[in-house]
Amino acid sequence: MSWLSGWRLGKSRALDSRLLRLGRYSDAYKTSEQLSAWDRSMGHYANGAYAKSFLHFLQYLRDPVEQNIHWMQDRDGGLNFELLQGSRRINGWLGAPFCEAVTTIGVCTSMPDGLLRELLEVNDQLQFCYYGLEEDGRIILRWTSKASEADPYRLFQALRELAIQADKIDDLLVTRYEEVEPLYEPHIQEYPAAENQVRIKWLREKAAQLLNWYVEDRNLHDQYPGGMAYAILSFLYKIEFLLCPQGQLREEIETAHRAYFLESALDARTRTQRLLATVERAVARTDEELQTEFYKVVTTFGVVQPISYHRITTQIQAELNQFDAYDQGETRVYAPFITSFVIGYGLFNYALPGLIRDLYSLYYYLEEEKLLFRLGMPRLLGGDSVSKDRHVMIQTIRELQQFWSDRIQVTGLRPEHLDLSNPQFLARTYMEMMLSAEMLEK
Repeated sequence: MSWLSGWRLGKSRALDSRLLRLGRYSDAYKTSEQLSAWDRSMGHYANGAYAKSFLHFLQYLRDPVEQNIHWMQDRDGGLNFELLQGSRRINGWLGAPFCEAVTTIGVCTSMPDGLLRELLEVNDQLQFCYYGLEEDGRIILRWTSKASEADPYRLFQALRELAIQADKIDDLLVTRYEEVEPLYEPHIQEYPAAENQVRIKWLREKAAQLLNWYVEDRNLHDQYPGGMAYAILSFLYKIEFLLCPQGQLREEIETAHRAYFLESALDARTRTQRLLATVERAVARTDEELQTEFYKVVTTFGVVQPISYHRITTQIQAELNQFDAYDQGETRVYAPFITSFVIGYGLFNYALPGLIRDLYSLYYYLEEEKLLFRLGMPRLLGGDSVSKDRHVMIQTIRELQQFWSDRIQVTGLRPEHLDLSNPQFLARTYMEMMLSAEMLEK
């Protein structure tokens, strides 16, 4: 990227907001041009001008940075389009009298009963699209609708369901069934092998530290399984946000997250041990298997939903109370993980308001700067003194506040109160800084 070329990677300086675009893509941050296109799409549809409505709808979905959608319009106004979502390419047609979209998930050399059963079960859960099997063995996912029933809201939900489902299941089917061959799309870009080795090395080293700590202090962790759960979950959320796995590892993290919070009837120790098992399975895979998880993709639809600022502050306050409870005696070792958990939980579950997302990403940047630097990102800290690092932090946060000032009104944000002298103090003062601010989206 051209805006990255001007950075001197060995020098600490304030971070531009664009350098904090880590994690998975979110479609929650539409430009004013995109929002205007949505309004035009709604207006034309209400007047029965379906062709114009569909055109402005695609303009609404098109991200000028991602370059995620391409289309061609015929003389009658019908639109052939191509939409990218992760590893999948969706082709479709929007026009009268019918609209459709379809993507190929993979190709079967034979059809095992287990695969048929799984696809039928998923079909029963889907609201707008459905799986099918072509004569040549291709597994497809399709959506069809009358133009008169494809209003912008319904069209958005249908394409979103199809795209997210297709991107999620393709790698899983290839992993679960040897009879399914993958279909590689030309828009997927592989990372350099050396970059992926950095990711894999970080994953193995962090996992080893966590697993060894559990063994060495087993009595403490068994006595306070909730504290250990904070440490494990914060690590899993970091894998998801900083490495963005695309296949089985991604699915296992999502499953572990859901199970931990949904299976509350189980005792805390059992739930924590299940989280540990997820970490163990991840690092039990070979480097070659892990290598297949990491590649560049283009995305149209985000997988998480927006959250209000009030709910965010409520979550932070609840975990700050937990921080105070743990920050004493032998449980003090767990306290810094609570802040990392708050950050990770928010990034994993929600499309956060823009400034909150950047501040959350910034905290991860502080914790894992060595990893990001090895992946080509600039340094943030590493100055000659804590005071210089603190100056860079304050400058970064103030510049982030200014970047979002046309969309988010902020009062009470006080980065000057951050304490960078040790991880414990930083963890607490960062949460306090977030909690003291008041934000209002314009």
